[in-house]
Amino acid sequence: MPTRRDKAFLYGILIAVLLAYSASWLHERTVSFPGQTNESTLGPWTFDVNASDLSCIMGHWKLLGVYSFKNQSDVFIRMSYSPEGMRNVGCNYFMITGRFRLYLRPVNDSVAIREVLFVVENLSEVSVDPIFPNQEGVMYFKTPDGNFEVTEARVPGLEVWQAIRAKALRPAWGEPLELTPIIPLDIDRKNDGATIEAKVRFRIEVEYLVRTDPFRSKKRKLRIEIPAVYRLYGFEDCPYECEP
Repeated sequence: MPTRRDKAFLYGILIAVLLAYSASWLHERTVSFPGQTNESTLGPWTFDVNASDLSCIMGHWKLLGVYSFKNQSDVFIRMSYSPEGMRNVGCNYFMITGRFRLYLRPVNDSVAIREVLFVVENLSEVSVDPIFPNQEGVMYFKTPDGNFEVTEARVPGLEVWQAIRAKALRPAWGEPLELTPIIPLDIDRKNDGATIEAKVRFRIEVEYLVRTDPFRSKKRKLRIEIPAVYRLYGFEDCPYECEP
């Protein structure tokens, strides 16, 4: 039979283990408090597209241009976008697709990405198809490192397929995140105008934690908007035969 002293010793060990576990848990997750939000709008990414240069042969995409941007604060950001275009035989319907690469990396182990929202808003003369494909009716996957889950996101005024959200499954201090959605757009020529200006807006919101001491952190948010313009012209020279 254990004596009272033995029981007290065992209880002491149990309490020490629980306290150590609680301290480790709190150090990893921290108690967070509201912090600042930084907002910025980049200059427009403009793509001038001569319709007569586009092919209507399936799979013969033409590169329309390349834009990139990078910035470093608490979170290093690098993004790039390189859309390609095709047309139909009648030169009154245009398809644009391109991969948007977004790479985020905390500057050190005292910063943790908490949530990222990526949105494609259609502003004029364009419709947005699902920005990455559904699989068996569910839009969900985990990043290869297992730190984040990526799902569709509901944004007021937009279709659910126009936004995706990445959420940390646990505080990932110092861990990077990469998202590479494909942006499919449709443009209809509805009148005899000489040009079409199709406009969308990319919106990126990054919520992250910055550790202020071993057990506390501040929530901060970074919001970036990028207007994009696809200016189509040259319809009068658009041939009805399909050139590669």
